[in-house]
Amino acid sequence: MKRHFCPASRPGHRAAILLTKIRKPGPRRRRAIAVVVPLALGGLLPAGCTRPTDAPTATDVSVTANTASIGNVGTGFVGLSYEKNRVGADLFDVHDNNLVNLFRLLGPGVLRIGGDSVDIANWNANGAGGSATEVAPSDVTKLAAFLKATGWKVIYGINLKTNTPANAASEAEFAARALGGSLLSFSIGNEPGSYTTESSYEASFDSFAAAIRAAVPGVVFDGPEVARDRSWIAPFAAHERSNGLVMLSMHAYIGKVTRAATISGMLASNPGSFSADETAIQRATSANGIPQWRMTEANSYWPGGRNGVSNVEAAALWSLDFMYGIAAHGGAGVNFHSGPYARVTSYSPITLSGIDPTGVQAVYYGEFLWKLAGPGALHKAFVSGGSDITAWGIGHNVVVNNKSGASVTVGLKLVAPASGASAYVLTAPSLTSKVITIASSGVSVSGSFTPVPRPLAVSGASTSVTIPAHSATLIVTH
Repeated sequence: MKRHFCPASRPGHRAAILLTKIRKPGPRRRRAIAVVVPLALGGLLPAGCTRPTDAPTATDVSVTANTASIGNVGTGFVGLSYEKNRVGADLFDVHDNNLVNLFRLLGPGVLRIGGDSVDIANWNANGAGGSATEVAPSDVTKLAAFLKATGWKVIYGINLKTNTPANAASEAEFAARALGGSLLSFSIGNEPGSYTTESSYEASFDSFAAAIRAAVPGVVFDGPEVARDRSWIAPFAAHERSNGLVMLSMHAYIGKVTRAATISGMLASNPGSFSADETAIQRATSANGIPQWRMTEANSYWPGGRNGVSNVEAAALWSLDFMYGIAAHGGAGVNFHSGPYARVTSYSPITLSGIDPTGVQAVYYGEFLWKLAGPGALHKAFVSGGSDITAWGIGHNVVVNNKSGASVTVGLKLVAPASGASAYVLTAPSLTSKVITIASSGVSVSGSFTPVPRPLAVSGASTSVTIPAHSATLIVTH
C-alpha cells in the first residue's frame, strides 16, 4: 500500500487528504480512496504534493450581475462635507499639497460646505479673513483656488437663521463670481427642523432666494437639507421647483452616538434604515421634474462617530452598501461629513491636526473603492450561496462586499464578456482594525497610492475570485 499526504485544496481548511492506493487481488487492480486528516498549519509537505495557491477549486458563492441598467453613477458621486467655519479657518488652502492630493485622489467629487456652523459663521463683506467665526471675501477666494486645483465642485451653504436677505445676497454675489464653474448650487440654512412648520421654513427660504436671484440671475439652489424628515421633501419640491431648485437634498445618520452605536448595528442598518427616506426623495425628485437628489450630509453615528466603530474596517464596508443604496434609488451622490465644527472625529474621512491633514480613515477607503469602480451604468447583482454578502455592478466592473466572518470563493458572471480582469481587495487584519488597504496599498497623508491588483482569468463573462473575510473586492474588467 502506497500513501501520499496532500493538503486540502480549499483555502482555510487545516486538513490533509490521505490518498491511499490499495492493491486488490488480481493483476493491476487498484483503487484510490481519500481520507481527510488534520494537517498542522505550516507543516512540511510530502514529496509529490504542492501547497494550494489563491486559485480556488470550488465555488462557495455565485454572483450574477444583471446586464440591464437601473441607473447611472456619475463622476461626482463621491463627496465630502465640512462645516462652514472651516472656510474662514483656511482649511482649503491650495498650498497644502497633502490636502490637495488627497482630494485629487478621491475626486473629482463634490464638496459640501454647511453643517450647524453655516448658521453661525456669517458673511462679512469687509472682513479681513482667516477667522473661523466669520467668512470674508479672501476666504472664498482661497476656496475657489483650492477647488480649481482639485477639480472638485461645491455646494455652498449660506446662513439663514441669523442673517438677512441682503447680506445673503451679498455673499452669494461674491461667491458666484469667485467660484465660477466650480459652484454646483447654493444651500440656504441647515436642517431646518427647528422651524415650526415646513411652510414657515419655506417663507424664510423664499425671501432669501428672491434676494439672491436678484443679485445673481440664473443662480440655482438645493434643499431642503432636512435631517431625514421626509415629510418635508414632497411639498418643498412642489413649491420650489420653479424657483431655481436643481437638487433635492437630505441628511442621514444611523443614529446618535451611544453605547448602542456598535459595529453590528452599523452593518445591519443597510438597507432598511434608509430605504424609506431614499424612496421618498426619489419619488419627489421624479414627480416634480427636479434634475437630481443628493445625500449632502451623512455618516455613521452623530456627532462625530464612535472610536472602534466609525473608524475601522467595518465602517469602510458599511459605507459601500450605504452608497449603493443611494445610487439604487437614483441619488447623484453622498457627502460624508467631517464635523462637528473643528473637532477631529472618528468618522472623518480625512483626519486633521488643526488644519493639517494627518491621514485618512475607513470611510475614505470606502469612497475610494467606489470611485475606482465608476463612473458608469449601475447594475443589480444577484447573490446566492452565502450570507452577509452584497454585490452590484458599475459599468462593466463589479463590487462584491463580503461582511461575513469567512473567506468566500465567488463564481462571478460579469455584466459583459471581457478579455481579463483585476481584483482590488479592500481589506484589513480584522473587522475592528484601522489598518486598511486596497490592493495591498494604503493611502498616505501625501495622497500616495501604489496598488498591486491581482490578475484574474476571464472566460467569456465568467471569472472567480477569493475574497477574505470582512473584505470587499472590486473586479475591474479589461
